[in-house]
Amino acid sequence: MNLFSQKKQLKKTKMVLTSVLILSLFCLSMIFTAFAGPGELYQKKLESQTSTSNNDTEIRIGKKLFQTEVGKKEDQLLVMLDHELSLWNKGEDRYYLQWKTYSGYGRNGLKEGTERKEGDGTTPLGAYPISFAFGFPSSVNTKLPYKQIQKTSYWSGEKNTYNTWVESPTKIAGERLYSYKICYEKALAIGFNQNPVVFGRGSAIFLHIKAPDTWESSGCITIEKQAMEDLLPLLKEKLSIITLQKEDELQKY
Repeated sequence: MNLFSQKKQLKKTKMVLTSVLILSLFCLSMIFTAFAGPGELYQKKLESQTSTSNNDTEIRIGKKLFQTEVGKKEDQLLVMLDHELSLWNKGEDRYYLQWKTYSGYGRNGLKEGTERKEGDGTTPLGAYPISFAFGFPSSVNTKLPYKQIQKTSYWSGEKNTYNTWVESPTKIAGERLYSYKICYEKALAIGFNQNPVVFGRGSAIFLHIKAPDTWESSGCITIEKQAMEDLLPLLKEKLSIITLQKEDELQKY
């Protein structure tokens, strides 16, 4: 083979090796992306899009809350939208999200408050005032009215005092609050089935700390203990809760 042919062959070999190297680098980059995820710039773009989407949702819900009848009379609203509980503060043109957490509810789901019956295991849909906070400590860090549970404290199931807090030295129908030291360590009384009270529609609907082994309840809304600790100092006296399954249901309240 002459010198010219040798140079030509060498050049051809270099071109092949270069092509193989480029292809190998491309394959390695694809493998790295598959395992390591998107690049930093792309990740930032995704996070920005998610943040924008979440912000748009907050603005939309905040404006809807501002237009509700309950939203017009309150300074704050708790909203339980399926399994998310959130706290909103009223502004000049909408409500603003302050806090949110995962929440549980009745073991048999959600039901319109007017259709609910005592013991059916459902959480009532609707808009209700938060009556007061209660629990076992002598006091808690909140602006809401607060009641301390005593050994004589009951949430009555008796017809003449149905769905009210009663102090009784003897056992009465209803819930003996002192028996629920975990769930009712700190809790909020939800003003369901009050004004007027309908006997048999349901009583003792609270926002309370979840049981250790389940998120479900007999009709109350449940959250983690730390979430309750975080929530109580944020609450103001003019406060209601809205429970709903879908955002579109807000227009009813």
